[in-house]
Amino acid sequence: MPPTRVAMCVVAVAVLCYANALANRFTFDDLWVIINNPMVREASGLWRGFLHSYWPEATHAGQYRPLAIAAFTIDWMLAPGQAWWFHLVNVAWHALACVLVWRYLGTMLSPLGAAVGALLFAVQPVHVEAVSNIVGRSEIMMTAFVLMGLLAHRRGSPVAILCFALAILSKESGVVFVGLAAAADLLLSGDGWDQVIARRGLYAGYVVVGLLYAGVLAWIFRHGHFVLIAPTWKGAPVWQRWLTVLRLIPEYVRLMVMPMQLDVDYMPNTIVLVSGLTPLVAVGAGLLAVIIACTVVAWRRAPVVAFGFVFFAVALSPVSNVFFPSGIVIAERTLYLPSVGAAILAGWLAQWAVARRPAPVYALATAVGLAFAIRAWTRTPIWHDNKTMTVAVLSEQPESYRAHATAAAIFNLAGNWPASKREAERARTLFRGDATPYLAGVEANLALTSPHDTVLALLDSAVAADSSAFAPWMRSAEIRYAWGDYPASMRDAWTAYRLSPDSVRAIRYVTLSAQRLQDFAMADTAFRRAIADHPDVQFLRAGYAAMLLAHGDTTASRRQDSAVTRLAARRS
Repeated sequence: MPPTRVAMCVVAVAVLCYANALANRFTFDDLWVIINNPMVREASGLWRGFLHSYWPEATHAGQYRPLAIAAFTIDWMLAPGQAWWFHLVNVAWHALACVLVWRYLGTMLSPLGAAVGALLFAVQPVHVEAVSNIVGRSEIMMTAFVLMGLLAHRRGSPVAILCFALAILSKESGVVFVGLAAAADLLLSGDGWDQVIARRGLYAGYVVVGLLYAGVLAWIFRHGHFVLIAPTWKGAPVWQRWLTVLRLIPEYVRLMVMPMQLDVDYMPNTIVLVSGLTPLVAVGAGLLAVIIACTVVAWRRAPVVAFGFVFFAVALSPVSNVFFPSGIVIAERTLYLPSVGAAILAGWLAQWAVARRPAPVYALATAVGLAFAIRAWTRTPIWHDNKTMTVAVLSEQPESYRAHATAAAIFNLAGNWPASKREAERARTLFRGDATPYLAGVEANLALTSPHDTVLALLDSAVAADSSAFAPWMRSAEIRYAWGDYPASMRDAWTAYRLSPDSVRAIRYVTLSAQRLQDFAMADTAFRRAIADHPDVQFLRAGYAAMLLAHGDTTASRRQDSAVTRLAARRS
């Protein structure tokens, strides 16, 4: 079949498999990143995303994906608030990624192998979360740019440097591009080190881009967290984390080979921290040994096979929790790029088997492809809306605390406070190491006008669950201020500000509480600190000017008023 027709078939399969995603709405994280994010709803989001974290500052969840924010901003400009358009663009990105997988596999496999691998990638059910949930687009964009970069790197084109930059600006895990490029040079050519040396100019470009990227991250997150560590890993020693990673290997294999059972979340108690040798740890260790042995044996005899295994491992490394704890245990969306490695292996196996028994191989490939496509099609609707996702998560993972915490948050958004309170209580019963269910309980009990002691006990428990998190301290400061406990509000607001000096809200509660206590020395100190940290925030200077004027310091008050006027003029 001509290459153009093959490409058209890959696109058609990718689009048809996810056509029902266009019926989905904005769901859960979409609300934070898109709907309630002022940056996305204004054209300035095209460039402001490069100066801010991916998650809105109010969440303090960190991460840096300015190209994803720019993409969502363009979508909002073209079709404001129209979820179907956002989903359509996601599907288009997926189709592009599938074509790039086909192109890349074509550089190392036969046309048949490349087509089989790309088609299986197109219908792989583990991709549903990345394609059918709008915020999963960052995974697809990053993968597309990594594949473009690998194709350009193979040609020795400097375009690869640009693609590397676009990949890491789409999602931070695009940094694996350099490792994938090096692995391809070392494994897929007879003169591996010579290839690396011949392309030293490209590698130098990657280093420069990486250093610039690291500098930007250091500046943007100088006062905050780049990523929030998953509750599973908090306080866990390295050996427990590694044992848990071994327990996860059978999950990775299952999700690549037989992804019929899919889960929104893999947090406790779906997967718990491992403290000793268990059957699944033993199975994982055995599988790891087999994979390493296959990679070593294939290194010379079938380098494409070795590269397929290495591709998966390198692409997974940022979220593997081997080198450092990440924000997840397993997340299906993060397997989008690693599954290219599985597509390489599937394509090689297909071309090897067809040469021996073509009819059974074609039948098996067709059956697997149809089964995958059907599972992807039937899985996509759980991302239709918050209610649908809540029902699905609770029915699939009743043992997961995060399932109930997610349900509590969704009931919170819907204003169903009794249900939110119930699900938050269930989440706390299942796992006490995360502040989120306690904070969900705070909001539900506030709305239900529960006694103050109940709310304060939940706030104290949230702080105890994670004393290094900004949110519990900040919410405690707000509530205690509203209830007139100004000393406690000032104390908690100071703690919140020390944890996240980017938060103007935290320092504002320090100044408000100090003034309520008539501790004007503390208020003056807080205002000075706030203005030094946030010189361009008008209301801080205006509040300071008003306090100075009330205490008769008219000269200093006029100075702050003049600064407010200059800031207003600059912005207008």
